[in-house]
Amino acid sequence: MADPTSSDAPVVRSDKPSALDRARADLAAGRPDLARDRLTGFLYTLHCRGEYLEPAYALLGETYFTMQDFAKAGAAWLLTTRTGADVEQAVQAFYARFGNASDAVLQQLKAHAPSEAYPPSVQERLKALGYRYRSYRPRSNPHAQEELEGKQSGLRPVEVGCLMVCFASTVGVILFFILY
Repeated sequence: MADPTSSDAPVVRSDKPSALDRARADLAAGRPDLARDRLTGFLYTLHCRGEYLEPAYALLGETYFTMQDFAKAGAAWLLTTRTGADVEQAVQAFYARFGNASDAVLQQLKAHAPSEAYPPSVQERLKALGYRYRSYRPRSNPHAQEELEGKQSGLRPVEVGCLMVCFASTVGVILFFILY
């Protein structure tokens, strides 16, 4: 049995900084572009899993605010419970850029988790916009969700049309033999 203190033992690092810690460090070092990229990558992995993490959206909003992209900061902060003058300024910029139409707002918010994962105030905001959770579908398999939900029972319109053509053809052949 190998000695756990020997150099042959695998090293498991539990002190590795999280994506949020690294993004905070990037922001503190004056690299908001790098922080933004880290956070959007991190949020993408959360989206794929259908998870929500409020501190990630709050930090993304701070990052965009630092970059003076107030509309995108507003989009990030609309998915949090954060309040304040900076949030109000960013949310106003968001609506000024993207409008008030529910579909346009939802497209920019990029909410990708079940409604119950969000804080109650965010849930109400999303509900007012008509948000409906759809799980992530990879581009390589766009029908993945349909496969998970199962086939729809009944006939599709194309199948109904084919059956009607077959029926009409059969009736036509029978009438041909009877009349001639």
